[in-house]
Amino acid sequence: MEKSTVTRRNQILKMLAENEELKTSSLSDYFDVTTETIRKDLLYLQNTGAVKKLHGRVRLSTKGSDTPLDLRTFQMRNEKTLIAKQALAMIENNSTIYIDGGSTALEIAKLLNQKEGLVVITTSLSAANYIAKQNNTVYIASGFVEGPSMIIHGPFLFESIKQFKPVVSFMGTNGVLFHDGPTSKNFYDIEAKNEIVLNSNIAVVVCDSSKFSESGMLQYTSWSNIDFLITDSGIPVESREQIEKQTKIIIAEEKLGSMY
Repeated sequence: MEKSTVTRRNQILKMLAENEELKTSSLSDYFDVTTETIRKDLLYLQNTGAVKKLHGRVRLSTKGSDTPLDLRTFQMRNEKTLIAKQALAMIENNSTIYIDGGSTALEIAKLLNQKEGLVVITTSLSAANYIAKQNNTVYIASGFVEGPSMIIHGPFLFESIKQFKPVVSFMGTNGVLFHDGPTSKNFYDIEAKNEIVLNSNIAVVVCDSSKFSESGMLQYTSWSNIDFLITDSGIPVESREQIEKQTKIIIAEEKLGSMY
């Protein structure tokens, strides 16, 4: 998919976040493209579950909601634990790291009691709760907590974390099907997540293999900006082949895989 197409579709979603509803003709005029191009964009976004197409207009989809974090933690629990152990091997004592929101990243936070002297920046209140009890320092990003995810969002998120330069960042993702990189459901997260990736010495995406059969809403960076993807052995062959063209994949197993 061309970068201009991805950018336009992300912008459509941002516009819908600020407006209850938009006309198809208005989008065509705004982006200076044909109505057929916009129709394809909206069809794609509808197939991902992000929007609902109406006659001559479109609005954000209201179906579904975030699964509570405590429930997601138990989904593919063994795989997430193995991924977290692999990620832990990348962390050195007395370093600065970033822990994203999400159930897999939370498993990493639980293991940080095996390290010391860390400065941990996070957008996850659940992760912060674990880290605060350890021999490490935690910085919580500014924003508001939305829904049952216990993750911080909002327009102030970017400003609160842009000054940090993590040695390694552990990024989460929603579904990556039909995308060329990790995704997020929240519009305000995109700029902040991309900034963390760019500011990190090493950027790592951690996710279980179920994400490769699910579609996300907004792509916040491309795989080419990610240094490592840590996942489990269930990743589809086709997805693995495509992603390995842009970044290194580590399959988390009982015996820790090589990072380099």
